[in-house]
Amino acid sequence: MARIKRRRRVQCKLPCEIVVSSKKRVPGRVVTLSEGGIAVVCGESFDQGDAMRLIIDPKGVTPIRVTSIVWNDTQAKTRSGESRLRRLGCVISTPSDSYNALLDRMLPPEAPTPASQVARDHSDTTPVAPPLPRPEVDAFAEADLPRSRELQPPPKVEPEESLPYFRIRLKQIGGPRTRIMTLRARSATQAEQRALEELAGVTQDAEGWGVLHIAKVGTRR
Repeated sequence: MARIKRRRRVQCKLPCEIVVSSKKRVPGRVVTLSEGGIAVVCGESFDQGDAMRLIIDPKGVTPIRVTSIVWNDTQAKTRSGESRLRRLGCVISTPSDSYNALLDRMLPPEAPTPASQVARDHSDTTPVAPPLPRPEVDAFAEADLPRSRELQPPPKVEPEESLPYFRIRLKQIGGPRTRIMTLRARSATQAEQRALEELAGVTQDAEGWGVLHIAKVGTRR
């Protein structure tokens, strides 16, 4: 029986900057890293579904750029109570190689498999399926990021005409041009992907554009 792969997650304190615009950057601190997202503490508030661009600055390593979607925005808590800072749980749909490398460096090394266990694994005895591992609950991190759906049945596919509308604002990197697209999608992440795909069909410099803002709207007006 195949074992269920757990998502890797680690707590940290990494300085970062949130790129709000070409002239505004908000300092913050990354407090949780995982394969599916990050948690950031900063002094700025964001809405669910907002696209967020981060520059993580680990010591001794080239700064890492990350594009994510805000999943939730809550008030940060300290030992003495609540603070004025905000705690942002963000989802990363496609982590970059540099981000994965950073996560690999920060994870504690896995304990080696005992020799007795290796011998049992290669014996000729009838294999017995091991019990399903109990999921590790990290109360500090689970409140920030959505739970993995690996143990849940696949969701029902909604018809395209019943999907909500998202309005996506894009800007030419290093240029003055902007575009606003309104389209249907199942999530803000899918809306971003569809907007970039649609942009690639109408312009030859699609790679030179970035997403500034994503918001769910009621109609396509």
